[in-house]
Amino acid sequence: MNMQFRDVAEAAKRIRPWIRRTPIIRAQGPGARPVVFKLEGQQRSGSFKLRGALNKLMVLGEAARPGVITASGGNHGLGVATAGWFLNIPVTVFVPSTTPPVKRAALERAAADVRVIEGDYPHAAHAAQREAEQLGLAYVPTYDDPDIVAGQGTCIAEMLEDAPDVATVVVAIGGGGLASGAVLAANGRRVVGVEPFGAPTMHAALRAGGPVTIDYIDTITADALGAGRVGDLNFALCRDGLDRVELVDDAGVQDARRWLWEQLRLVIEPGAAVGIAALAAGLLDDDPGPIGIILCGANTDPASLA
Repeated sequence: MNMQFRDVAEAAKRIRPWIRRTPIIRAQGPGARPVVFKLEGQQRSGSFKLRGALNKLMVLGEAARPGVITASGGNHGLGVATAGWFLNIPVTVFVPSTTPPVKRAALERAAADVRVIEGDYPHAAHAAQREAEQLGLAYVPTYDDPDIVAGQGTCIAEMLEDAPDVATVVVAIGGGGLASGAVLAANGRRVVGVEPFGAPTMHAALRAGGPVTIDYIDTITADALGAGRVGDLNFALCRDGLDRVELVDDAGVQDARRWLWEQLRLVIEPGAAVGIAALAAGLLDDDPGPIGIILCGANTDPASLA
C-alpha cells in the first residue's frame, strides 16, 4: 500500500478533538547531546497508542458500533478501550497472562471487557481474531494496518511541528506501528529504530528480508515491545524509510528510566526507555542532532524503578 504524509495529516485532523497535544522537553541527554523528548506518556490512556486506535475506530464508523475486539500487551488495548469510551463503542481486549497488573487494572477502569489468555501476545492475538470472526465483530489490529500507522504518525508530526530543528527521530519498535508512522511523518529526517536484544523483531526482519517470528521473547520491555513479529505493512515502510535498528540490553533500559527520573522527574515504562538507552550507549553518536526521542508510554508501576 502506498502511504504518504497526507495520510498522517488526515488522521491528525480526524482525531484532534479527542487527543491531548503532549508537550516536548529540551534537555542535555546522556553524553551531553541536545535532545528533544516528546512526552507521549502524558497522552490520554498513557501512551501514543490512543492515536492509532481513535483513527481506526473513526474510519470504521458504523461498522464499529456493535463493538470491536482487539489483542494487546496493554497499551494498544488501553488506547482502543479509551477510544471506545469516547465514541460509545463496546471494546473487548484479549491480553496475554504476561501483562502487568497495572495495565490490566487500567483496562478495567476504561470499561473494557478483559480476557486473559495464557502465554504471550501472539497467543492473545490468535484468540482475539478467532473471537472476532465467530461474532462477526471488527478486529482492531495492533500495528499492521494503514489507519493505525497513520494515527501513530501524528505523534511524530506534532513533535516536528514544535521542534522543527530535530534532525534525527528515534522510536521504539515492537510490531512497527510507531516506526512506520515516523517514516511517513519525518519529512526526510533520519529515523532510527531501537529494540531490546530480547525482542529484535524489526532487526531480524531487515536482516532476513522480510518479517520473521521471534519465538522466545525475553526482556523487561515485553509488555510493550514483545509483538514477536513485525507487520507486513510496517516492514515495507521501515525497510524503505528507516536508517537502521539499534539493539539495547535490559540493564541499559533500566538505567535510562532512572536517568529520566533523576534528571527530569519523569516516570516511563521500560519499552519507552529504549531510545534513551541507545543514546547513553553511544549508539546515536554519529547521527545529526538535535535527537528527537518519543517517550511513548508511562503505564507502569513507579516502584519498578527500584
